[in-house]
Amino acid sequence: MINQQPSPPSPENRDHGKQAILAAALDLFTRKGYDSTSVEDLRRAVGFKSKASLYAHFSSKEAVSDALMAQIFEQMEQVVLQVYANAGSDPLVVLITTLRTFIHWGLTHYQEYCFRFIRNQQDKLLNGQFDYTKTQFSQAYVQGLDLLQQLRRHYPVRSMADAALISMVAGLISRAVIDRDSFGDISLDDKIDQIVELCMAVIFSETITQD
Repeated sequence: MINQQPSPPSPENRDHGKQAILAAALDLFTRKGYDSTSVEDLRRAVGFKSKASLYAHFSSKEAVSDALMAQIFEQMEQVVLQVYANAGSDPLVVLITTLRTFIHWGLTHYQEYCFRFIRNQQDKLLNGQFDYTKTQFSQAYVQGLDLLQQLRRHYPVRSMADAALISMVAGLISRAVIDRDSFGDISLDDKIDQIVELCMAVIFSETITQD
């Protein structure tokens, strides 16, 4: 008897399977940790009958992680770039609007942000650069560098390398998002206000208020 090979999944089923794997991976990686999550854990979480079903979508756990990182980066990139496109020409307005929008996204997409932050730190240790400086995810980063140059023409931006300022602000926001419960019983808007205030204190050497 000839063993017939199973038909490849249709594009629709393939996409659905990938998204199911990525959703399960995000939950497992943030609850158990990346290193403690196995391919078998992913298989069970998605409900596949065998690991072969998972390998039909991703070649390894690392490939799942890479795809999840890319998906989160794309979401974050679009959030920032949309602000740049619609916030107007005043660089201070663009900065404040971008900070508020990005922080809001982080606080309301906690698992995504935490996973990205942890993997990003590992990537920095291994490769010497953060994800937002990589070529494939650099558009918002380049926009940020340009925005700081515009701000320097009109406001007392700290006398520090732009890349260092971006790194410090990104680190502050990441820490605040991860420790969001430490802010106490205050509203989401109040949390955002407090984090923006801290970011402004990092970026500027004097107190800056929006007219």
